[in-house]
Amino acid sequence: MLSFSSIFDEIFYRERKIETSMRISENICLLLNNFFPKKKVQGRESPEAYSETQYGWAKKSLKLFDGFVDLKDKMVLDAGCGPGGKTIYYAEQGCKLIIGVDIDENRINFAKGFAEKKNAANVKFMVASLAELPFESDTFDYIFLNDVVEHLRRPLLENALRECKRVIKPGGKICLEFPPWTSYDASHLYDFIYIPWCQVLFSTKTLVNVVNKLNPAPPTVGKLSHVEHFLELNHITIKESKILFRKIDFKILNFDYNVLFNVALFKYIPFFYKYLTRRVVAVLSK
Repeated sequence: MLSFSSIFDEIFYRERKIETSMRISENICLLLNNFFPKKKVQGRESPEAYSETQYGWAKKSLKLFDGFVDLKDKMVLDAGCGPGGKTIYYAEQGCKLIIGVDIDENRINFAKGFAEKKNAANVKFMVASLAELPFESDTFDYIFLNDVVEHLRRPLLENALRECKRVIKPGGKICLEFPPWTSYDASHLYDFIYIPWCQVLFSTKTLVNVVNKLNPAPPTVGKLSHVEHFLELNHITIKESKILFRKIDFKILNFDYNVLFNVALFKYIPFFYKYLTRRVVAVLSK
């Protein structure tokens, strides 16, 4: 029969092995990181710069929904709008009114300032939770969820999608795009960890420890730290997202993959397609 001290020694030994393994993993990650080119991500200089960068990205984002979207004289919701760059671009496409909502008051304040700079009259920003939207049912013709799906914890994500379904008009469309967890940059740590698919190669704890060791400058937009931003990710996969859309009983008008280098063949390679997918692009209706 093992004594209490023997049990304690065994537990201590296992913990030491785990600690040693973690240090090795962290060192490998730090070493590998030196072999990949550093990235300079646009818009990191200031909140204003990020709004401008979003504004520049918006045309490409909107093109993902070609054939499904005509914003002229429409009521539009930009759900999880951040500092409002894409919202303002959409407003300029002739919306009757576009409303940007975000849970982060700081981001909404930046968005309002950007709207003033762009003299956007048909746009409104407000602080709101996507799980409890302050709108009547059947209000919007279009709802955009740009790089939002992966940031909402699982129960909140389902509630948010149900709310979007509630406030979209019959025949209206919910347009969303997001990187699935198997995407090469899904960790959202690409400002300082340059290893593609790092979230697949290393554990969450390893990556958190590496970020802390690298000690990057705080984010310029939002309340969350880099580690908090990483830990809020819900790890949703391509398959899981489609299952969730069906669970909520959406009409799936489009479900496509935006793949690396736009090589269409990548979509059809068993197993590996999920690692070669950059974005899931979907259009939903009720």
